[in-house]
Amino acid sequence: MLKYVYKIKFTALALGFLLIVSACNSGSKDTMPAINNNSAAPTNDPVSKIDSIASLPKVDSATTSKTVVTENANLKTETHVVTIENMKFNPAIITVNKGDKVTFINKDIVAHNATETKKLWASPLLQNGQSWTFAPDKTSDYYCSVHLVMKGKIIVK
Repeated sequence: MLKYVYKIKFTALALGFLLIVSACNSGSKDTMPAINNNSAAPTNDPVSKIDSIASLPKVDSATTSKTVVTENANLKTETHVVTIENMKFNPAIITVNKGDKVTFINKDIVAHNATETKKLWASPLLQNGQSWTFAPDKTSDYYCSVHLVMKGKIIVK
């Protein structure tokens, strides 16, 4: 009888360990896309994280798209916000003008990134609440390299 109890406990322990390991999204340098020159290096400084998140526009995920207009020396640019939520990019397809910026904000419970299909650009792995901004220069398709079913497109006019 005792033999069966130990067998059940060991099986439950092994299954629990496998669930924890499979839920881990830390990746390695072999599985993560290269970070290019226009991506911000991740920081562990909690003050800079708060400052960068606080300066972002507030996003209501119920709407399809949010933009922020900034006038800079007679040049109007917009920052388009793509939220990552429920294993989807929202909106999945956005149209921007050349010079505009795109900000990805992860509001999901797991880490995600945005990687151009030809790996011309890639965000760092974004944990819940983190964001990444860049200025796309041409139309491109992208996906999450951690969750390959997540796809999106940026159309640059």
